[in-house]
Amino acid sequence: MLERWQVLRCDPDTIARPDELADKWSTATVFEAPATVATVQQGNPDDYDWWCRTTLAVEQPTSIDFEGLTFPATVFLDGKPVGECESMFLPTRIDCDAGNHEVTIRFGSMNQWLRTRRPRGRWRSALVGTPGLRWARSTLIGRAPVYGKLPAPVGIWRPVTAVPTRIHTEATARVEGNVVTVRGTTNAASIRLTLRDPSGRSIAAETTTPAAGEFRFDVTVTEPLLWWPNGYGPQHLYRVAVEADGVAVAEMTVGFRTISVSDERFRISVNGTPIFCRGATWSPPDPVRMYADDAQISDQVEAFAASGATMVRVVGGLAYEQDEFWQACAEAGLLVWQDTMLATFDPPAEHGGLITRELIAVLQRVSGNPALAVVSGGSETLQQPEMMGLSHEESAMEVIDSLLPAAVAEHADAHYVRSTPAPPPGSGDLAIRPDTGTAHWFGVGGYLQPIAAVRSAGVQFAAESLAFSNPPMLDHIERHFGSAAVAGHHPEWKTGVPRDRGSSWDFEDVRDFYAQAVFGENLLAVRRTDPERYLQLGRLAVATAMRECFAFWRRADSGCSGALVLSGRDLTPGAGWGLLDSDGHAKPALSVLGRVWAPVAVLLSDEGLAGIRVDIHNDTDAALHGELTLTATSSAGVTIDVTRSIAVPAASSITFADAELSGRFRDLSHGFKFGPPTADAVQVTAAFDGGPTLHDVLITNPAGRQLASSVTATASRQTDDGWVLELLSEVAVRYVDVDIPGWSAGDNYFDLAPRLPRQIPLLRHDGNETPTGTVGSIDLRARTLIRSLT
Repeated sequence: MLERWQVLRCDPDTIARPDELADKWSTATVFEAPATVATVQQGNPDDYDWWCRTTLAVEQPTSIDFEGLTFPATVFLDGKPVGECESMFLPTRIDCDAGNHEVTIRFGSMNQWLRTRRPRGRWRSALVGTPGLRWARSTLIGRAPVYGKLPAPVGIWRPVTAVPTRIHTEATARVEGNVVTVRGTTNAASIRLTLRDPSGRSIAAETTTPAAGEFRFDVTVTEPLLWWPNGYGPQHLYRVAVEADGVAVAEMTVGFRTISVSDERFRISVNGTPIFCRGATWSPPDPVRMYADDAQISDQVEAFAASGATMVRVVGGLAYEQDEFWQACAEAGLLVWQDTMLATFDPPAEHGGLITRELIAVLQRVSGNPALAVVSGGSETLQQPEMMGLSHEESAMEVIDSLLPAAVAEHADAHYVRSTPAPPPGSGDLAIRPDTGTAHWFGVGGYLQPIAAVRSAGVQFAAESLAFSNPPMLDHIERHFGSAAVAGHHPEWKTGVPRDRGSSWDFEDVRDFYAQAVFGENLLAVRRTDPERYLQLGRLAVATAMRECFAFWRRADSGCSGALVLSGRDLTPGAGWGLLDSDGHAKPALSVLGRVWAPVAVLLSDEGLAGIRVDIHNDTDAALHGELTLTATSSAGVTIDVTRSIAVPAASSITFADAELSGRFRDLSHGFKFGPPTADAVQVTAAFDGGPTLHDVLITNPAGRQLASSVTATASRQTDDGWVLELLSEVAVRYVDVDIPGWSAGDNYFDLAPRLPRQIPLLRHDGNETPTGTVGSIDLRARTLIRSLT
């Protein structure tokens, strides 16, 4: 791989040929590819031309493959132009003879390129103010303000490899039924395929002689082990290795699974089992370098998988992901919804073939990877012209109506959707409607509807939803901004707060609206006197909104089959949309969602006059048996404590009302209000035979902010390396948080019922041998020290 490069910044159009730079390379900056120029240079990358140079010596004719160059770019070999980059999303290849060579790349100024007048689209994009960007096949990161204050990616953003021309081979894999098909092109005399099962054992080894430079293998696997989404079953993966004339040229991950989508309502089924898709839109782990190390990608994927996510969506307008992302998703069981790189623009008809080739290049790399589930024709590609008042006929796009679906049908088994959002095929509905097809739903969020509006919205599937300016934790804020005092007003802080272009409000205003609704406090007064509490109220209001929406959507009778949060990770420091901050650390909302998204989950909800509802979800492939205990309690003690046996079939849910469990009416929700509340909180515990014990608490009568702590916290050693934290509160407290440096708690940001002890397992990472820390709550004025019993 060609990694070491020099880079020079020049004014636009001042240098035409590499030889004009001969006396300037001594002042160049050195960087290692893949990376963008923003990693080593200051200024707006789009304002300048950038020249990159490297040298190489090859002993035989060689192909140099650029997996990703940003647009516009020209590649020179020994001073002569030999390749043009027509799209950031397509590879570029050049060939060279044996010998010593100089490879130079000119990345032209995007702003200079945009000065050339080109035909306008039928509608304007809501994301950017420069209509000419519809002609540039490039990411909108650094160019659309909604993604934050980032430099535009310019440079060598994917690896560069040099491969001897004599063994040039390309191969793709496809799985249909129990057959693995591998086909490709080569200039080798023989091709050998090896297929290994999930244990690593070779189950097939075949050799063929290519005919006219093409080869194909069809390998039948008897009773293949199936791949399942996270929580629904194991992720069995097979490995395909291809050798050309004895040289390893390709290795691919494949899996056996079926994907289907119901016609009546948008519901994805895998291996015949309906899947409740939950997760987030994917954000590049390093939006400046635009390339991430394996660990960065796997850590981000694992953060979502560990929280119970089953899907991520690669959003149109950002960038196609690298191979390591697909491998990590396959291993973690995350389905992938892949947008074509289109977002709100009217794509030029002349670019239809180019956009299709971009998608085909991705599908050929990942076909056979079981994670790929859905491909769509871009983000808000249909919705944008609708919002401008155009009819279906006035906004017809051949690329999403015929070219892209044909490419998906030929190169993958994924389901194709014209756009996200999109109405059901042939329905004539508008894409912007949230109650048909796939939606972008921000009723709770940008449109400031009450959280309860989720129950009447009729969302079937939300490809993105629930966008809030979600504050990171205090250590992140102190690291990037100095202190919490910047929150809400400082210009640097505001650069990390999402804002729709042209709007008079931002998503911090949205968060404050919901924090006021959830906690009833004067946010302006709190921010003036206690900025960290102001931020914590915002964090937990976001968590509340997400918890309530997903708890409803996950119900079997909600009519919803999935929703994805906008977004998975902040692109810049600050209070972005992400469930993870820009450093990759989880925000409280992800901890709360982890209880709702878990493969086996027990959830309580307040149904008003219908009482308290208990939903028990079991995504796994095995039935669960155990006992369910419902306890109602107040500061005066326990008022109801009932237990019954339960059985939850595989891949299903069961539901109870509190009166059904207790056998009597007690108005636990305090919906009738005939007298004082029956209880301050309701706790349900599900203890499964040979499995987990799960808890959920619904506080029906919060005590409010206390003058002093009412919680005791004791850590005790259970095994040589295992500790348990026991908590006990005199009153009902919301969002208890455990903070032990170097340790993680098995649960966090949970409600605590009065006079009911709760035990939380602790796991040591790199902290003290004895857990030392504090416990707090939004309802407590002071944090409680944890007492350790050794």
